[in-house]
Amino acid sequence: MITDVPKSSQKSEDMLTTMEVIEKVGEALVERRPLSVVRVGDGENLCLSQYKVWPIRKVLSTRWARLSRSTNWKGVRLPNVRLRDELITSIKKADIVGIPYYKDKEILAKQGHLLSLTQRCFEQYNIHPKQLCHTFVNRHMVEYPLFWETLRSKRIVVISRWANKFKNLVGKKYKDFDISFVKAIRMNNYREIPAVLEKMKAVECDIVFISAGVSAVILAQRLAEEQGRIAIDFGKSAIFMISGNHKVRPWDPKAK
Repeated sequence: MITDVPKSSQKSEDMLTTMEVIEKVGEALVERRPLSVVRVGDGENLCLSQYKVWPIRKVLSTRWARLSRSTNWKGVRLPNVRLRDELITSIKKADIVGIPYYKDKEILAKQGHLLSLTQRCFEQYNIHPKQLCHTFVNRHMVEYPLFWETLRSKRIVVISRWANKFKNLVGKKYKDFDISFVKAIRMNNYREIPAVLEKMKAVECDIVFISAGVSAVILAQRLAEEQGRIAIDFGKSAIFMISGNHKVRPWDPKAK
């Protein structure tokens, strides 16, 4: 079991590679056992740090927190102690947790909001993830043909405000993989978690992808624990694929 967040290297030997995470998802699908993959980035760190790690005034002074209060982009409004505590519980219970690398250049956020803050939060709350990977594993999984082969003939649920557009995109671009979208659930806000969990009780599927901001951490872990699901925190991968954003470069089955 991994007990420490790596402190001095880009990637600890204990951290799973993207390919290893894909393989673990594939194994869970074959064995029909639950699996939760969640991710901690700058937003999750700021939510975790409320009151206990940083003074709330410092948290609320960040751009992320200001946006949480002035827009609907973040799906949550800070301060929110209940959210913080649910995040702590879910990260402790999750099977695979993505975190930033040391001096991570891929995440466009202040370094003080990344791994150093993850370390402080994990130490404060006694969080020791079972397995670690990079927090952008969601963006890189889609680059591998194996990821799409893993989804071949599978029944998929997408939980996101972009659920239907993502469903349409995959249906066109990866139509030869016979991926069946059995449910698309629109989710905009952290407060919707109980309702989404209730909706999922009647759904039969093989894997769930969740693009719902920090709420995805809680939802993915709870779907795995409470309903036996394979649930992946998919971050912004869905919207980046839809918009053609260069931050995600999905494998193209038609490319030579």
